[in-house]
Order: sequence, then C-alpha cells, then structure tokens
Amino acid sequence: MKKNITSSVRKCIAGVLSMAVMAGSMAVPALAADNTQSDSLLTYQVADGLNLNDTTAFADSATAWQYADKISSHVDTSVAAMRAIFAQRKVSIVDYGAQPHAVFDIVEGTYKKSDADAKAEAELAKTNTKAIYAAIKAVSEAGGGTVVVPAADGQVFYTAPIHLEDNVNLCIEKNATLKFTTDTSLYCGDLMKEVYGDTVDEQGLTLTRFESVELMNYSPLIYAYGKKNIALTGEGTLDGQASVGDGEHPETMVWQQWKKKRTYANGTTVEAQNAAVNKLYGQGQTDVPVAERQYGESEHEEWSGADDGFLRPNFIQPYNCQNVLIEGVSIKNSPMWEINPVLCDTVLVDGVSINSHLHNNDGCDPECTSNMVIRNNSIDVGDDCMAIKSGRNGDGLRINRPSFNIVLENNTFVDGHGGVTIGSEITAGVKNIFSESNEMNSDDLEAAYRFKTNYIRGGTIENVYYRNDHVKMVKSTKPVILVDLNYDIKNEVKRMEAFGVNYKAYIPQFKNVLFENVSVNAADEAGKGGKYALQLNGFDVSSIASSCTVEPGTPDCYISDFTIRNSSFVGSEQNFQMTNVDGLTMENVSMTGSTAADSLSKCKNLTFKNCDFTGSKTQRSVFGATEGVTLTGSVFDGDYTDVPADTWYTDAVYAAREAGTMLGMSDKIFAPDAQLSRAQVAQILYNRAGRPAHSDTQAFADVDKDAWFYDAVQWAAENGVASGMGNKKFAPNEAVTREQLAQFLYAEAGTPAASGTLDFVDANTVSGWATPAVTWTVQNHVISGDKQSDGTLLLNPRGNTTRAQTAVMLNNLAS
Repeated sequence: MKKNITSSVRKCIAGVLSMAVMAGSMAVPALAADNTQSDSLLTYQVADGLNLNDTTAFADSATAWQYADKISSHVDTSVAAMRAIFAQRKVSIVDYGAQPHAVFDIVEGTYKKSDADAKAEAELAKTNTKAIYAAIKAVSEAGGGTVVVPAADGQVFYTAPIHLEDNVNLCIEKNATLKFTTDTSLYCGDLMKEVYGDTVDEQGLTLTRFESVELMNYSPLIYAYGKKNIALTGEGTLDGQASVGDGEHPETMVWQQWKKKRTYANGTTVEAQNAAVNKLYGQGQTDVPVAERQYGESEHEEWSGADDGFLRPNFIQPYNCQNVLIEGVSIKNSPMWEINPVLCDTVLVDGVSINSHLHNNDGCDPECTSNMVIRNNSIDVGDDCMAIKSGRNGDGLRINRPSFNIVLENNTFVDGHGGVTIGSEITAGVKNIFSESNEMNSDDLEAAYRFKTNYIRGGTIENVYYRNDHVKMVKSTKPVILVDLNYDIKNEVKRMEAFGVNYKAYIPQFKNVLFENVSVNAADEAGKGGKYALQLNGFDVSSIASSCTVEPGTPDCYISDFTIRNSSFVGSEQNFQMTNVDGLTMENVSMTGSTAADSLSKCKNLTFKNCDFTGSKTQRSVFGATEGVTLTGSVFDGDYTDVPADTWYTDAVYAAREAGTMLGMSDKIFAPDAQLSRAQVAQILYNRAGRPAHSDTQAFADVDKDAWFYDAVQWAAENGVASGMGNKKFAPNEAVTREQLAQFLYAEAGTPAASGTLDFVDANTVSGWATPAVTWTVQNHVISGDKQSDGTLLLNPRGNTTRAQTAVMLNNLAS
C-alpha cells in the first residue's frame, strides 16, 4: 500500500477523524490548562460525587472505600440502563448475510493454512464483516438493541475488524465463535473504507494507539470511536488467531511475526517492528500530527529497516466512548493487548475469561479512562494481567488525561508479568484505584503487584488502595510487590538520542499507596512466596549514568508514601530489596520464612509498627544505619526475651545494641530493671569512644588487669571521664545514681559551660558537685525527669539508675 499522501489530504483526513488531531490535542474528555474540561466529540458529565479534579488524599481507608462503592454504584446503575436499551430488539448476523464455516485446518508440517483455504477465509471475512456491521448499523439506527452471533453447530464466523455503534450490544452466544482473519491486509485498506467510510482515513487506517502512542494503523479487532452505550457480551469465544504458526519461525506466524526476531538478507537479526516503534515514539515525543503517523501494511515486508508498518493492533479498543460493557466472553490469541478502553468513561468488564500467551498480551489495560469496574474475571496471559495506563511521554502530556476511579474486585490473575500493574505508560497520572478480594494464583506470575515507570515517562500515582487480596503464589524468582522507577530507562534514552528527540526529566511521584489485609502464600508452600516480598527500586541517577545520558541536574526519585497494614508474607526468599525509598510504613505485618539477608540502599524514614519478623532473616541490624527508622513494637529473631516490643525504652535498648555501645547481659537477656554499676558506665563510654588505646599504668587498686572492664576504666581515668571514689578506689560494682551518670556524661563531653535553673520539685537535692553536670544533661534533653500526677517534674538525682534508663539517656545523647 502506498503512503505518499499530500499534506492537504492529511489535513482533510484529520478533520474527519477529530477536530483537534492536527492541532496537537485530541478532542477527548481531557483537562485543559485551566483545569476545565475541554470540548469533545463526545461530551458527558462525570458521575455525581466522582470529581475528575479531586486529587485530595482520603481522610482514611474507610472513606476511600466508601468512594469506591460510589464508583461501583454509578457503573452498575449505568449498565442497568444500558441493558434496557439492549432489550428493545434482537437480530442475528445471519439475517444480514453472515455465513458460518468449518474451521480451516493448518497444513501439517507448514504451520499455515493452504493458499486456497487462506483465500477462502479472507473472502468469508469480507462477507461477514459487511453483514455484521450492517446488523449493527441497523439496530443502532432503530434506537438500539442486541446483535447476536449465534452458535453454528461447531462452525465459526470468520471476520475482519468489527466497529460498534451507539446503543448496540454485540452478543456472542454460548458455543459461538468469531474468528478474526489472518489476512492482515483486511485490517486496513479498501475493505475498511468500504464498510466504515469516513471513520477511517483514505488509506483505510484507524485512529488507535500502539503502546499508548496515537497513530493511524490497523484497526483493533473490535473497535468503537466516540460511541455511547456499547457492549460485547455472551458466553462465546473471540479468537484473534494470532497464535497461528510454529512459535519459532516468523514466516509461519501471523501478527506475532513482527515481534519475533528474525535474520534478514542484509545479515541483521532484529524484530521487524523495531524501526517502526522507534519512529512512532519519536513522532509522539515531537508532536507530529496524528494523521501523519501512517502505519498499517508495510511496503517492505522483508526489509529489516522498514519503519512504515509491523505494529500489531489491540484486540478490543473502545476509544473515547461512554457507557461500555464487556461481559462473559472468552478471549484468546490476541495480536497485542486484549481489552484496552482509551479515553472512556463508565466501563464494566465482568466475568470475562482471557487466555492468551503471546507477546505483549496484557489482559485488561484501562488507559486515560475513568469510572471503571473490573470484576469476576479470569486472566491468564503472556504479559501484565492488568495494567492501568495514561499515555506515554510527550504524547501523554499532549492529551493529558489520567486514568482514575477504577475498581478491581473478585478477579483471578494467573500467569503474567504482573497481577495488578500500574504503568509503565502513566505520563498523565493514575489516581483513585481500588483493588479488593482478588486472587493471584500461578507460579508463573512474575509479580502480584507491579508499578513501573521511569524518569522520562513520569506520572503521579496517587490514592491507590488494595485490601483483602489473596496471593496464593508467585514465581519463585520474582517479587510479590515490585516498584521499578528505572523501567526500560536505558532503551528509552538511547531511542530518543538515536532519533535526535529532545526530552527532559519528568520525575514520577507516589502519593498515598496503601495495602491492607493482603495474604501471601498463606499455605506456606515451598517456593511460592517469590524471590522478594518487597522489591522497591526508586530512580538512582548513578545507577544508569555510565550506560546512558542523564540530563545534568536530574534528581534521584524516591519511592514514598507507601504503606502496608495487617498483612502477611510467608516464604519469600528475601523480605526486602530496596533502593531509594523515603517513606515506607508497615503496621501489623508479619514476614516469615525468608532465607536470604535483606538489602537496603539509600533508604530513609522507614516505620515498622507492631511487625513480626521472627522466623525470617530480617534482623534489626539491617535497619541500623538507615536514617529515620522506627521499629515500635516490632519483634525479630535475636531480640532480648526480657524487653517487651512496645515499652518506653525498647527502641533505645536496641539502638544502643546496634551502635555497639551497650550490650545485653547475654544474647537473650538485657536486664532492663537492673541497677547500673560504675564498671558498666565506664564500659559503655569506652564503647562510645571506639575502644581507643590507653596506658598500662594501673589507675585504681580495685581494678584488676584481668577484669572485663579494666580497659574501659583505664581509658576513663586517663581521659578525665572517671576520677574514682578516693584512696585509689574506683568501686566498680557500686550502683550509679542519676546525678553520678550525669557527671560521667558531662565529663565525657569535656565539661562544657552550663548554666540555668533546674525546674524540678526536688532540684535542691542535687549535690553541689553534680549541679553543672545535671544542668548540662537537662539542657541537652539527655535527662528529662518523671512527670508526677500534679504535673510537676521529679528528678530523683540520688536515685539509682537502671539499665533501661541508661539506654534511653544514651539514645537521647546520640540524637
């Protein structure tokens, strides 16, 4: 097919398709610069109470889920009204001339149909496409109803792309099958112009998307543009026939041949689609008018450098539509993504079964779409089971419409790269996503939850809620929860540089991501808990600087505002593999059964409240060097048996242990209520100093050289930290009072100037020699005293100091 189209013709085509394509902004429900909704071929009101511009985080989880209920109620109410329209009349495609036929067999040894059968299939597809659309058009013009694809005693209906019209339900009856022809030329060109007229361009190409970038290309197998009240229902089968071929030799394959690498006459071994993909991405980044992004059938089927074709269509793609129902059907053998509503509002996908394991076979990909419910589906695919998207790079910014208000419930996700995925094409952002009571159940599922983008694609991910999901298993070499902010970044940069495309950093953001009541591998089956429980990798400039160009001044991107509550992870090989995380909170989470040590790099502000890491390799020490870590109420293997998880001194005790300044009386006993001895104080301060060398002249007669505290006392005496009790006595076993401990700490600090009053009811009981030390420790918040019932503070300077109190004072001193 020739593509030499003049600019004026292209402008005419663009005017037919969309009044804004040539201007660089699609006429779709999108936010304008002033945050008002722009004009549109299809105008509609956002559902009551579901505000497109509302980006405020919900007050709490309960409020968020109430909002999710509003979304579901709105969608269900709208679908009920649609069903009334569809019930008005019913026609069969056979009444309009559609002809069923026995399945054309594959010739043994060739993995292809015979030439005669392939020609016969194409002719049937032409006939049936015209008949099906005639039925759809007639029903729509009559006010709406249902067009039935009937069961045909084991025969099937071959067809080319089907375009839906307003108020029409295309119903695939039980035991009926629509098979989409393997003649790729029928997805554009003369047939498309003859059947669909001015809804395609002069080349018979359809306005669609390839990996979230707009273009003129092959029609999706089932498509609608700018329609209201459309449905695809029934218990029958939709077969894209993209699996035809041997899976190895591209010349035997349909659609998939362009994703499969092959060696050409010029000696190169590449995917046929590579040049076209790179060209399209460049066009999207530089705002080339969509009507000029011409693809479809290539003129150069055997040339590895061709850039005018080889881009596979998606299976089901309602585009800029309102009120969409997809229900009950079975889908298999898709060329590309399966269900891909784009720029749609009010969508229900219910009870659909998808089984398609080919390249890029995402199951359901809402894109720039709002108010959508996805429930009761079974998705078993070769890529992401679910992937929420909102446009890619420059093209995503041009259209600038997020995906929002999406509810996923009671779905089963089997094989795939991700169960519930957000990304990677999320430039316009994703918000208000609710995933509830879904099941992940395959040892070939590569992540139960997946977030993916990079510093060029960007996007804000906000208000994402998961609860009551059951992850039975994931692949043993893959994570349960994966965040990857470096996704495909090296190829992204190299691709743009190769085509001379300008780009800038567009840093992604996380705002309010919450997991609740999620269980992973509850049956504790070996190898079912994944490689990592959490693999969270923010964007680190240094990690890619050596392999691709990074714009000067590009900041690192941290994963933040990420919370997991009331959940359990069993049997992950490693609990944490995290880089560039700033703001992870885990509450009432248990992690058991890990066998590999955790890995943290460039992480900070991690909060673990009442978490249970016993029975795993996760240790307190892994968090010891991390800034802003809180471990309140959390327990680990190796904890002291006499230190409760949630006391006033717990964090201080373990902080002192991790710092190496104050250890337990044994590996399991800390003795928090035991009185502190002078020898112990000397040892603690010696540990704080790093155990430096000292002279061997014995300082005190009652400190033997073989005593465990000898080095500490010698150092303390030489450095003026301890002066003894007189008569060359140190009294190592004597209990230390609070004012004596203050004096030790004060001397260690070099006896700095201290003045002021002590606001304690018993301040007059402080010994004169201890007053400067006590004043200094109080001023520096090392000692705070005990609040009494009447609100006054009691210092108790001459009371003995416990080991727990000492740990707290050391912690205060360190901070």
